Amino acid sequence: MESLVSVIIPTYSRPKYLKRAIDSVLNQTYKNVEIIVVDDNNPQTDARAETESLMKNYRENPKVIYMQHEYNKNGSAARNTGWRIAKGKYITFLDDDDEIEETKIEKQVDCLEKLDASWGCCYTAYKLTKENGNDQISSECRSGYLYVEALMRTMFMGSGSNLLLRKSVVDEINGYDETFKRNQDIEFLARALENYKIAYIDEPLLLIHQEGERVQRTFDQSEEYTRHYLTVFEPRLQKLSDKNKKRVITVISLERARLAIQMGEKKKAAQILKEGKIGLWAIARYIIYLTNRMITHKSYGFSI
Repeated sequence: MESLVSVIIPTYSRPKYLKRAIDSVLNQTYKNVEIIVVDDNNPQTDARAETESLMKNYRENPKVIYMQHEYNKNGSAARNTGWRIAKGKYITFLDDDDEIEETKIEKQVDCLEKLDASWGCCYTAYKLTKENGNDQISSECRSGYLYVEALMRTMFMGSGSNLLLRKSVVDEINGYDETFKRNQDIEFLARALENYKIAYIDEPLLLIHQEGERVQRTFDQSEEYTRHYLTVFEPRLQKLSDKNKKRVITVISLERARLAIQMGEKKKAAQILKEGKIGLWAIARYIIYLTNRMITHKSYGFSI
């Protein structure tokens, strides 16, 4: 008999895309799934009313479970709400505006079933579609023990919708850290890969839609999220070798500097590079990496 797979779909303020996500799971070739939709909208809002109305269409489907938060708690909490009641041997989280190809779950389960328990999760290639037609193709294909690379925050898997994990791994790391308002998927992946390997399937089985209005954040807000990340992971960074700690700080510093320049904060970018003691060799490699991504429209992480 097929192992049960729990698919958790947190939803907030995007009811018009939710049906597409749910139906992409119901249309899977792999049939033994439970779908847990966690409504994180505030009560008495249009989004809550529209989500409730949509979910009535699945009321008679035994595979679909609909849960509501009593108030908006954030994405990490919504994912944890679903994880805590999930009954599957495997678990995957699907953003409400993403969709998965019909063989994604089947191929990911088959991948992990053939591997021993040291392989905690797997991901696939993906395609990101943009409203302006400037689509992005995944070319991230690393696999194995990638804990240090995950700490760098440059394991490009598109979104948290990509991972399928053994539920025992999610239980072991106690789900998502709810103190993270942003970068939830990044911190979750780093903790999952601390003790487990990750496998890769070379097929674009996840479709990410970049639609509607995007949340615009200031550079200072992004820095606040990064500071929180570094504070939480400081004990783990201290356990790394000096070489690996330097690698992690260098890559994070380069990403921060890039964002600063992108937002017109050139002085802050220079300060970040100076404080991180980032050498010209690393900067040159990073510029080549960014240039190649821009030319090829391919998505993959940077590492040194």
